[in-house]
Order: sequence, then C-alpha cells, then structure tokens
Amino acid sequence: MAEPQSQTPPPMTPKTKIFLADLAHTYSVTDRSLTVPLGIGYVKAYCDTMFGDSVDIRLFKHPERFLAAAEAERPEIFGFANYGWNENLNREIGRHIRKTFPDALIVAGGPNTDPEDALRLRFLKKHDYIDFLVIDGGEEPFAELVEWHRTGAGDTDKLPGNLAWRDGDTIRSTPERKLKKIIEGIPSPYLSGDLDEFLAAGMIPLFETNRGCPFRCTFCAWGSASKDLVRRLNIDQALAEIAYVGERSDAGNWIVCDANFGLLPRDVDLAKAIRKVKDDHGRPEKCHIWLAKNVTDRNLEIGSILNDMIVPVMAVQSLDEQVLEHIKRDNISTETYKEYHRKFHQQGSRTYSDMIVPLPGETLPSHILGLQSLMDLGVDIIQNHNMRLLAGAETNSTETRRRFKFATRYRLIHGDAGIYRTPDGTEIRAFEYEESLRATDSMSEEDLFHLRKLHFLVEFCWNIQVYKDLLSCAGAYGIDPVDVLKRILADAESGARPELGAFFAEFDRRSHDEWFESAEHIERHFADPANFQRLLNQEFEKLNIQFSVIALRDYKAAFDTAIADILRGFGSIPPATLAATETLSFALFPPLASDPPARPLEVPADLPMIQSCLPGGDPGGHLPEGGIPAAGTMSLRLVETPARRTLRQTIASAQGTTLSKILNTQGITLRDLRLAVAQDTAYDSAFRRAV
Repeated sequence: MAEPQSQTPPPMTPKTKIFLADLAHTYSVTDRSLTVPLGIGYVKAYCDTMFGDSVDIRLFKHPERFLAAAEAERPEIFGFANYGWNENLNREIGRHIRKTFPDALIVAGGPNTDPEDALRLRFLKKHDYIDFLVIDGGEEPFAELVEWHRTGAGDTDKLPGNLAWRDGDTIRSTPERKLKKIIEGIPSPYLSGDLDEFLAAGMIPLFETNRGCPFRCTFCAWGSASKDLVRRLNIDQALAEIAYVGERSDAGNWIVCDANFGLLPRDVDLAKAIRKVKDDHGRPEKCHIWLAKNVTDRNLEIGSILNDMIVPVMAVQSLDEQVLEHIKRDNISTETYKEYHRKFHQQGSRTYSDMIVPLPGETLPSHILGLQSLMDLGVDIIQNHNMRLLAGAETNSTETRRRFKFATRYRLIHGDAGIYRTPDGTEIRAFEYEESLRATDSMSEEDLFHLRKLHFLVEFCWNIQVYKDLLSCAGAYGIDPVDVLKRILADAESGARPELGAFFAEFDRRSHDEWFESAEHIERHFADPANFQRLLNQEFEKLNIQFSVIALRDYKAAFDTAIADILRGFGSIPPATLAATETLSFALFPPLASDPPARPLEVPADLPMIQSCLPGGDPGGHLPEGGIPAAGTMSLRLVETPARRTLRQTIASAQGTTLSKILNTQGITLRDLRLAVAQDTAYDSAFRRAV
C-alpha cells in the first residue's frame, strides 16, 4: 500500500497590524484628566467588523506607550487623530514614526480640516509624515484605505472617497461621499470592550449619539464638517453604552459630544439613562452637554432630569444683530431667552453663556452692551473667549480674513507640552499653540487688552461668585454690575487704589507677554531649552485662573475695600442692606489661606428677602427702597466644605501640574472655594447654590 502523501497546508495570511493614536499631552496630567479615545475606538470597531481576525488593531492615548509598542510590534499602518490641541504632538511623534518606519502607511484625520486646497497643502507640508488625510467621518474611508493597502493595488485611481494627499506642491483628492441621515453599520467600541482599559484608568467617558450640526456658525467647524446634517447613531446602542460605562467607570465627569443635545425627541430618553446611572451608582457627578442652540421646552425637560449634573449652556457669542448676521447665527429673542433662563433657575440650575471677541463687526461698546444684557438677565456664568481661528471653520478662510481685515497672533495652549522618550532614549519635545484674532476692522488690539482685564473681573467677581451677591444686590437697586467692574478697573489704573494698580499692571504685562507674532516666532522662542523648561515647570497658566488664585491669596482685602467703597459711592443701596450683604459676602469667600470664622456671623433675620435678586432668583428682582426691615439678627456658622478643602490642597500642590486642565476636565471650579452655611436654612439657598 502506498504511503499517503503529506500535504502542505496553505500559508496563513498574516494579520495586518494597525496602530490608532488619539495622543494627548500626558507629561503634566494624570489619566483622570484625559478623555477616552472614542473617535479612534469607532474606527477600530468598524474595521474589526469589516476585516475580522485578519487585522490586529491597538488604540493609544499615551505618547510613550505608543512609541514603545510601535518599536516592539512594528505595525504597517498608523492612524493619527488630529485636533487643535494635539497637532504639534502628532507632528513630532509622526515624524519619528516616518523615520523609523519609512514604508508604513500613515493616515491622519479629524474635524479641523480646511476645505481650501491651499490650506490643506500648507497643513500637509507641515505634517510631511502623512500619506493620506481623511476628510469628515473616518470609519468607512479608513477601512477602505486599509483594504486598498492590503491588496497592494498602489493605484491612486482606486482610492476610496474622502481622501486628500499631497503630490509635490499640488493637492489631490478623491470625491466626497454623500452623508446619510442615519448612520448604520458602525458598532460601539464600548460594548465591544475596546475602551475598557481607558475606563479602568479613570479617563473621562465621551458619548456620541449623533453627528453634525444644522447651523453654520462661521467660527465653528461643527456645521461645516457635517454639511448642515445631523446624522443619528442607533438609539438602542447609545442607551446600552450609557449603562455599560456606568457599570465600569468611576469618573466624576462625563461628556456628551453632540453639538445640540435636546434637538431630537429621543435625547430625553438619553438624559433619563444618564440620570439613572447617577442615581444607581452615585456618579458621574457632572455631565457636560451642549444644549440645542435655539432653546426649547425639551431642553427644560432635560435640565429637570439631569438637574444638578449639568450647567445649561445657552450660548449667544454676541447680542449685536450685525455681528450675528456676519457669523451666520440666529439667537433666540431676548424675551424668550429671559423666560427660559428664569425656568432653569426655578429648577435650581446654574446657567451659562459664551461670548467671543472680536467677532466680525463687533465693537468695544457693542460687546460691553452684551455683557450688561447677560448680567441683567442674571446669567450665572458668562464665559468670554478670544476668537480662535479653527481649521475647518469659515472664519479661517482666506476670504473672511481679507473681508474683515483680520490681524492675528499666536499663544500657548496651556498645559499641552511635554517631553516624550522613545525606547532608545531619544527625547521628543512638543507643545501646542493657537492662532487667535487680535484685531478686525471694527475692534483694535488695544480694545482687546482692555477687555482682557474687564473679562478677568467678570470671571473673578461674577462667574466664580466672589462678589456675585453684592453685584446682584446692586443690580436690584438699579446699579449696572458692569459699571461697578469698570469703576474697579478705572480706580486701579488711575492710581486711586495703588495695591490693585500693581495687581492689574502685572496682569496687563502678562497678557501682553503671552502673544507671539507668528508660528515661527513662538516655535523659535520655545526651542530654547531654558524657555521650554519653563513650559515643563508649568510657569505658564491661564491668566484668569492664575490671577484669581493670586487675588484670593494676596489681594482679597484690597478687592473687598474697593467694591464696598464703589457700591457705597453710588448711594443707591440702603446702608443697612449694603452692610449686611457685604458682611456675609466677604465672609463666604475668605482669603485663600483663611479658615472659616471661629465665631458665628450675625446677620439680619430678614436678609433672605434679597434672595429674589441673588443667584437663583428672578432676573430683574428689586428690593424695597428702604432696604431690609429691622427684625433682629440671626447667627450663621460658616464651615469649610470637603470640596474647598480638596481644592485648596490642589492649588497648594499645583507646581508641576496644570491647574486649568485639572479644573476643566474634572468638573471642579474655583467657586468651590466658597464656604457654606452650616445650618440648612434659606441663607444657604440664597448665597450658595449648587454648582
């Protein structure tokens, strides 16, 4: 009998190893200040569905872990998620990857991509390690590009849609694919377990239940990228993700990435699911959402459901009609805004609004008028931003820059810098910066430097609430809070208050020093080892945060005296009312190093009458002309909250860490430095509302 012939099994096709990187600057922050890499998680989940076991995909957030794994495993495809806050980190890491793996396919994508060929060419010349740039949503184009690479075609005529690349000094691209209203076939990276390691590390969970924005605000890339279309992900999948993350994450802060949460009726169910996680597990403490631009009753319902978990964001950016026309934005009417604001306050929610300067057509008087209007409405947090030119936004276009005579400068993105070492010890240094608008045909840079100081006072006195009680009380007696802040600044600059004059002189010096004339200038400056070491030492911090801490540490008494004198000078507030409000207001926000007062505070028993014009009261409330009636006094014992104790410790140990990044990502605020009233009385409701 013949021996059976042995058969050689067919060779197994090796897996294609792919690394996807959503890199963050990890040099000065812990994992708890990082966000889960959701975007590349979706790309992996889609590729796994398409290719199964024939691909081996890993996700990365930490630069050094990415570099070490690349050296050890030598993948053939790399994908970089590119954003305004990690662009230079990607550039430095990407160049190292290109040098180490010259034959690798390197792809990048992200929302901040300009539509103009000239701007894309400039980006790809700067990021010369990139083979292809993915335009818009990345799952399908990236997977199809992987297939194109795996088949070894090499024919650019067979490339999938939504790609751009550089051919010398020419930009080439493939046709853009039509977007669909319903997003199908993209599984959840949470439910697959692909993001478990990041949840276990304590990173901040991100959720995406829809993509895109129906609005075309020119300063934002959200609507431009989506072509005005809101694209929906599967609702059952989104609900399952919320429950899944709730079981596995101990993060205190969640972020819903939808541009207009509340726009869709189903968002109410999503809010209920998030609330259930909080009720069942005691976390997250906060959930950041962006409410639909044109506020609706649905937003009020969502606000009622999430309650203390959110700060309702009702952004306006500007209240000037000409400016709104220039930026293609349509705010709701003032009366409607006022009504919804009142309803949010009745629910116990703190309200928030954004303003941006200098938007096209905005003037110094029109912006200040907008600040006055928001304070008169009683908006709790009025966040003022210098206009940043974002890739992908219409304001970054050549035409818009020319039309409104934009003049720009560059400054650091605070906390985003570090040294990252390769396995052989090579140091890769990177830091981030932004291009921001410093003048237009209607607002000068001198105006902006003036507003920088006024905006600090809005942040310190109003948003952080150091003097919010006093300013609200002043407003109830017809004194414009912005006029009070302007008087503080004028007194400091005129020499009438030397101590505050020194404070604002240093603030002004620092605000001038933070700007550089060009990208080359800022890069050259921090190429100097001594200057880069200052970055690593965290000597550069957001000025509003840094100087708020300085003011509370060293100048609290000077600010107390100034605001008391100025309010007394108006002569509108009855002396007894003003004195009582001052006493409690100053005591509730003591200097940073101070402990709560040892003795109870004596206040008029009828002081809660001012509740109607303080945070949480009806906007435009008015006190009786004679002030608070005499009705005896009451003793209030002030105590330090655990949040204040923790925050004071954080500030004391902030050397080597970025305080602004900690505050922004952990849902902590300098308002937590306020004392609380020990008794459960109306006073605590009036003077200390939940964050």
